[in-house]
Amino acid sequence: MDETIILYSLIFILLIILILPVIWKRVEENLEIFFLIMGIIASIVSGSLGIKLIQQALLAPLLIRNIPIGIFQVVLISGLIFSKYIKNVENIIKRFEKRVSIPLMSSLIIFISGLFSSLISAIVASVIIAEVSRVIPMERKSKVIFLIISAYSIGMGASFTPVGEPLSTILVEKLSGEPYHAGFFFPFNLLYDYIIPIIITLSFISFFVVKRGRRDERDDMGYKLTYMDAIMKALRIYIFIFSLTLLGSSFEIIVNKYIIHLSSPLMYLFGATSAFLDNATLTAAVISPYMSILQIKSFLISLLISGGFLIPGNIPNIVIAYSHKISFREWARIAIPIGLPFFILFFILINF
Repeated sequence: MDETIILYSLIFILLIILILPVIWKRVEENLEIFFLIMGIIASIVSGSLGIKLIQQALLAPLLIRNIPIGIFQVVLISGLIFSKYIKNVENIIKRFEKRVSIPLMSSLIIFISGLFSSLISAIVASVIIAEVSRVIPMERKSKVIFLIISAYSIGMGASFTPVGEPLSTILVEKLSGEPYHAGFFFPFNLLYDYIIPIIITLSFISFFVVKRGRRDERDDMGYKLTYMDAIMKALRIYIFIFSLTLLGSSFEIIVNKYIIHLSSPLMYLFGATSAFLDNATLTAAVISPYMSILQIKSFLISLLISGGFLIPGNIPNIVIAYSHKISFREWARIAIPIGLPFFILFFILINF
């Protein structure tokens, strides 16, 4: 197939991915199946579909840096544990609440989870937030905003070390040689002066949002988790990660041909595709030791901020959205207005 046809076909697929979940409720309610279909189509169009890619996609939800403790197992096991001990968690939250107000608690949770996700991993941090938040007495609107802000905070804070998320692991591996000699703390040293102020700001936003909302003793966010709920959630997330692996591989042809030579401002704008493509795949495809530190920093900040815009953009988004039945449209309607000012501000600060 002609490269130009492939390029336009993949761009058309991206547009479908962005538009259909917004205008078609059935697609929105079966997002993982929709992404699976789009991933298969995209990999066929790009010519990347083969045994190797299928094996990679099958293992992606099961492995973290070749260690067999992937998002599927973490979500499944934690779901089963929380379904059994949710009452105990609720009692702990109630005791803690006597000492700290709900708005302050939400703010502290976002700040702490953002910073420590780089040590316990984005997956573990997002699973803890998703399950613990069930028993925090907030009205639905406030809780959804709190959860989305938490996903932003975890997604960005996890980038500080290779333990936190695959993006940083890949970054360190690709820049371990000349001229950067990247080590364990390279991502932190590169990004802390941008990411920490964002996490602090998000914590303050959460405080005022929750303070304005009404207290709700009921868990209006959904349901009390059963064992079958936990299993089905883990399976749906497995399909979603499998699908994103297919999609990410399919778009490498665009990256390799058109993106790697872009200027820093254009690299930043391209990073917005992280809203619906896996940021680890984009990092693997784009980051190179031949890039300037400004290009690298610009691209990574863009990935991390825009990764919060939509559910497919980051692991915490997927875990939290599936745990609390937050729809594609609902996530976008809340997350984009939260993240877009940061995206614009840092575009100006980094590139001008």
